[in-house]
Amino acid sequence: MLGEAEQWQLGGLKGFLLAWHDYSFEGVPKEVVDLLQGWRIQGNEKGAAVASGCPDSGPYTDLEMGALLDWATMAVARRTLAFEDYAYLLVLAMTARRPVQIAALRGKDLVQEGKGNMYRVNIPRAKQRGLGFRGAFRSLAVIEDLFLILQQQHRHSVASVEALVGPLATDIRAEVPVFLNREALNGVTTAMHVAALLGGRTPDVAHATKTRLDCSLQKCAKASTARSERTGEFIRLSATRFRHTRGTKLRREGFGPFVIAELLDHSDIQNVRVYTDNTAQEAVVIDQLVGAQLAPFAQACLGTLVRSEREAIRGGDARSRVPNQRQHTVGTCGNYGFCASGYRACYTCYHFQPWVDGPHEEVLADLYAEKQRTKVAGCADVVVNANDQLILAVEHCVLLCREARSRPTSLRQLKEKPYG
Repeated sequence: MLGEAEQWQLGGLKGFLLAWHDYSFEGVPKEVVDLLQGWRIQGNEKGAAVASGCPDSGPYTDLEMGALLDWATMAVARRTLAFEDYAYLLVLAMTARRPVQIAALRGKDLVQEGKGNMYRVNIPRAKQRGLGFRGAFRSLAVIEDLFLILQQQHRHSVASVEALVGPLATDIRAEVPVFLNREALNGVTTAMHVAALLGGRTPDVAHATKTRLDCSLQKCAKASTARSERTGEFIRLSATRFRHTRGTKLRREGFGPFVIAELLDHSDIQNVRVYTDNTAQEAVVIDQLVGAQLAPFAQACLGTLVRSEREAIRGGDARSRVPNQRQHTVGTCGNYGFCASGYRACYTCYHFQPWVDGPHEEVLADLYAEKQRTKVAGCADVVVNANDQLILAVEHCVLLCREARSRPTSLRQLKEKPYG
């Protein structure tokens, strides 16, 4: 009988060898992989990261998810993040599907129903015995934003193929993968060759590999400036964490094991117990004391402080002024395009230029008062905590303004100053 230390070491060796094979390195043949996968080694309890609410490997909090999506949207708008990497990050976050399922998507899997008010993605299933590549699907309703982004990513893939072989017929365009393996197209010169590639004995060869998608996520991780309000560190990204987040959120909202299994694409409920059992409450409860303490870590205010209206982009345009609920100006909008989001959204927008002497405390007081009213009214937690990301952004703005008024430090240095 192996001791606990020996079991831990053997489990680590098994994981290392399987990962070595997954990355297509030489030295670990398929026979060894089959043998290792048949071993059952007692190790860390399954789902321990979920049960403990681990801030490094467990589910993301709502605030962390908000911070990640805010950063990604800003980064792709500024073109500091490739659109393909952004699309992959978004589909991971919003569908909680495995990378191998996302890699198998094709253009025809994107379905717009009715008059355009219903969007679905037919996602290929994975880990089903006896099923080949794209052998079974589950239809998942998605929001319009995600549908349009995947549709645009598919257009990019089609354009890459047509750059090599010329225009494709409509039916072949629909078969082109959403996430393309461009290396597999080397030597492809005709549309017939493309059709054969997508429908031959190895129809997955034109699809992005798991390794390619993992690299895409790592690019996002290296570029991301989104911080965890729990640790103050940059948020660690992994596909598994997005799945854990979806399962945990569904459990918190009261859904049972069968619904969770369906929405995570499990065939039964045996693997969703970690979500349905009593687990650590990973949601941070924001109030006036906690919010002020977390704000330096979350760094949710994405705008750029200005000492006066004269320093602001569009400072000479009275229409650029941003009034709060009490009609007092809190800053300047630097966006020349149309925006109908309202002043609250400004605090998490990189176009916003809050005035150092602006009445941001008024906005904060109104937000906390609104939160208290929903709590007293008995609203669900998801409603009570709906504005927590915004609250931390305003708290962060208030903190930056106080420091700017007390120090001669340049505003750029102040904005980029690390906390911790």
